Amino acid sequence: MKEITVMEWKTSDFKGGRTRMGRKAGEILEGDNFPCSLCSGKGILPRSKDTKCPVCRGDGMVSLTGPVVVCAYCKGRGEYPPRTNITCSVCRGKGLVSITKPIEACAHCRGTGAEPGNKLPCLKCKGKGVVTKKESKTGSVKNG
Repeated sequence: MKEITVMEWKTSDFKGGRTRMGRKAGEILEGDNFPCSLCSGKGILPRSKDTKCPVCRGDGMVSLTGPVVVCAYCKGRGEYPPRTNITCSVCRGKGLVSITKPIEACAHCRGTGAEPGNKLPCLKCKGKGVVTKKESKTGSVKNG
């Protein structure tokens, strides 16, 4: 028999700060403007000299329509593979992806965002690690 893990989703308002600090995978964030994950909100790519960030275009902030969750595929770094300046194909370097509430962990990839058995983004959740929860409609059926 398959064991089902129940995850509790917590909503929080984004107050700023470093992109990779204080964020947990699966945490729902509210807001519209967030620090760029690829450049850590600095506007300049890490491990380069004065190269403007292609994600935020040197601004240090990215805009997303909320609610959003941390990208499960790149773990909010904005780059995949880690320690490269190659942007994540799921979040496009932002480190966050927009969602539609209510959500639950993807049963196919178990919330990792990666396809089981290889390193490609999950086909069911598209690398987000979460899927929109299907609401069951319970209604009475009238005979006659």
